[in-house]
Amino acid sequence: MPGPWQRVTDPTGVKLFMDSATLTTLEHLMLAEHSVAQLARTLGSPLNAVHHRVRRLVAAGLAHETRTEPRHGRPIRHYRATSSAYLVPYDATPLTTVEDLIGLHETGFARHFLSAVVHAGRSLVVNERDIGLRVYRDGDAVRVDITPRAGEFTLDEFLHPDSPVLLLNWGELHLTRQDAKAMQLELHALHARYAGRQGPERYLFRLGLTRDVGE
Repeated sequence: MPGPWQRVTDPTGVKLFMDSATLTTLEHLMLAEHSVAQLARTLGSPLNAVHHRVRRLVAAGLAHETRTEPRHGRPIRHYRATSSAYLVPYDATPLTTVEDLIGLHETGFARHFLSAVVHAGRSLVVNERDIGLRVYRDGDAVRVDITPRAGEFTLDEFLHPDSPVLLLNWGELHLTRQDAKAMQLELHALHARYAGRQGPERYLFRLGLTRDVGE
């Protein structure tokens, strides 16, 4: 477990954690020292936008200048986060529910994840006009999904060796608590089995399981 934790309760600093782009910038500064130009290239963001975010992080005491690198003209300034562990108390945020806090954490990743899903699914599109929403009865359940093709498309097509690596499963399971706990442990072990590997490609994943408490 990391530590010591830098508690962030000042409204100016808290606001920066509420912005996904600024939070991503801080995450990179927590991992290594960067110049603004290096960060802009890594993030694929405009230089001016990244410079603005870094200045705001420095002003809030969340990042600091580590060194300057001499060159002709202005020196190159390098920055790093002030801590390797931050804690923003829920009651210091402007959010009204804990669900909002969880949603805030998920929003940036979800947007990135969905963009990657669309990119992977494009390979199965024959005609752009075939992309659509499907709502259909399947036995005693109603299924809702997005199809890249009209007709009898199934997600099993992604299991073909030559298809993109894409797995999307969500919905309801009817289990005993014992079975649900066993599934939780199996998913945890499955993730742990692959998490330590250092392959050349980066993949996004989402794993979630919880008991339904109704709408």
